[in-house]
Amino acid sequence: MHPEHVDVLVVGAGLSGVGAAYRLQTLCPSKSYAILEGRADMGGTWDLFRYPGVRSDSDMFTLGYPFAPWTDAKSIADGDAILRYIKDTASRYGIDRRIRYNHQVQAASWSSEDALWTVRVNKGLATTTLTCSFLYMCSGYY
Repeated sequence: MHPEHVDVLVVGAGLSGVGAAYRLQTLCPSKSYAILEGRADMGGTWDLFRYPGVRSDSDMFTLGYPFAPWTDAKSIADGDAILRYIKDTASRYGIDRRIRYNHQVQAASWSSEDALWTVRVNKGLATTTLTCSFLYMCSGYY
């Protein structure tokens, strides 16, 4: 049995992963893609860190998406507002339907001969393998 193949595999469903997915589906509509998210929900750092007072250290008018401009009054935004922005954007553009949750990348190896990445992924106790032509790492800092 051959592993599942997608043209582009995005790792991470936070601010960067959602932005990458939007660009893929608008600028490269003929390319297939999937997003692998290691956690149970999207949002990256803004889903992971929910302590009182968590906020951006960069202004969201600059950090936000040009295709979905930040409209909140506070440019240095609270974490909850950023998480809502990511989720709303993903939902508006159908990106949320491409996310595979609880998929943790364990290894990725490039084959020059095949011009493919082979990516080993754990989902719970199960391990699966995918291949892709382009691997887009949007896994962030944590």
